[in-house]
Amino acid sequence: MRVEVGLTGREGFAGMPVFLGVATSSNQIIVQAEGAAMRIRTEPALAEFGRSGAFHDAILGFIHDLFLQVSQTTSCNRYHPVEERLARWLLMMHDRVASDTMQLTQGFLSWMLGVRNQAVSLAAINLQNAGLIQYSRGTMNILDRQNLEAAACDCYRVIKAQNDHYFEH
Repeated sequence: MRVEVGLTGREGFAGMPVFLGVATSSNQIIVQAEGAAMRIRTEPALAEFGRSGAFHDAILGFIHDLFLQVSQTTSCNRYHPVEERLARWLLMMHDRVASDTMQLTQGFLSWMLGVRNQAVSLAAINLQNAGLIQYSRGTMNILDRQNLEAAACDCYRVIKAQNDHYFEH
């Protein structure tokens, strides 16, 4: 079974193993939302990283923050109810896509949260009935972010506090 343990967006990058001296990673990276991205060739990126300047420090800072996020998310996936995890995941995506509307299928969400489709459906229905989201045919709309934050487990607040320097709402 696959499950997501880390999210990155405009605050970070894919390809972290290269900066840790690993040529190939066994992790899979999935683009979850529309947006623009920039591609940098490995050799110039490593050369700049080797200069130990601002780029180097930004890379290491992001790796540190992502490691903390992965640790927190792994614990969250083990101990918290699906509804709270779904709220956390939606908020984390919302921070990165800067849109209240996201195209997310039930199957995709079940994969991200590591649960069955039925569990995602029930959690989404509960969040929708509370007026926090609107979910229909693969389209998720966040209606009440403040109360969605209240519905999320504390993991969202822990991760957000670590990453607040990336996201200023």
